[in-house]
Amino acid sequence: MSDKLYFGVDVSKHWLDIAYYDGIDVDWKHGHIRVDNDERGFAQLGRWLDRLCVGKGTCIFCMEYTGLYSQEFRQWLERMKIVYGMVSPRKMHRFEPDLGENERALDRIKTDEMDSFRIAIYCKEHSMKIRRKPSHLPSDAYFKLKRLLAERRQYVKQSALYKQQLHDIGKYDTEASRHRKEAELASLTEKTLQTSKEMETIIREDADIRRSYDLLLSIKGIGLVVAAETVVLTENFTSITNPRRYACYIGIAPGRKESGVSIQGSDHVGRKGFTQAKADLSMAALHAIHYDKGIRAYWLRRKTEGKHSGVVLNAVKFKIVLRMFAVIRRQKPYVEMEEYGKK
Repeated sequence: MSDKLYFGVDVSKHWLDIAYYDGIDVDWKHGHIRVDNDERGFAQLGRWLDRLCVGKGTCIFCMEYTGLYSQEFRQWLERMKIVYGMVSPRKMHRFEPDLGENERALDRIKTDEMDSFRIAIYCKEHSMKIRRKPSHLPSDAYFKLKRLLAERRQYVKQSALYKQQLHDIGKYDTEASRHRKEAELASLTEKTLQTSKEMETIIREDADIRRSYDLLLSIKGIGLVVAAETVVLTENFTSITNPRRYACYIGIAPGRKESGVSIQGSDHVGRKGFTQAKADLSMAALHAIHYDKGIRAYWLRRKTEGKHSGVVLNAVKFKIVLRMFAVIRRQKPYVEMEEYGKK
């Protein structure tokens, strides 16, 4: 067996499916193990690694982003000083291992075990990149902020439903029913404010997140939600460092589809991506159009040229993304050039 092994981990809520690949052959019979997704299971995994006679400093692990389900396992890997890399599920689903004719067809078999082998082969092919830039678990503030964002989003959605009912069909409700809805709306509004305050408190308690947050707020149109959401989605600009990659991730980068003489229209924005971040950024773009002189001038010029409002709005969103990554890279607040020239 090779002294270097590449491990793929398929993470679920209750257990981990782990498989290894030595870079030459796939050991379908003995190369897989399933352990519980807790400390007892991690200890079992450690004993399995010892039996394989592979040093924890030479092996590499790889897994998909699965949110909180992988948090404890990532903590264990970092305690053991094991190098690991996180990969987007969308990228993994498109990965097709180049195996021999007598090997199993991973593209036709969908099980947790087969997925772990697929990830292990991906780990081997991208091992140099993972070693050069391994993944690291963000601070606890990151996970708290992520959960609070989800909680706040739930309150906002519920508030919108009650507002719609009070506006559209409120006149048909009984007085008691209307009072109940108004009381529930007031309660949801208060909970939204409390969640926002707690988010700001957590942001202020973490120096790195606080620095990024303050830099993002220097951009007109960026508020609490967009700033916190960007910090969470990029793991405070460590997992995603390129603005164009982030634009693709949230679905504001235009794409093209053509094959031979078949061209499916002009470049357009697809429906894939983190749609909630795209919607929140739309609100930031509308705010910037009203209050940012440069953005407003750009909006009016492009509209005069006959561009569709949606196309121009998407371009404004991309400008805001470029500004967000620029202030983080320079570690300086955003300054409008017109205002800077007057000083």
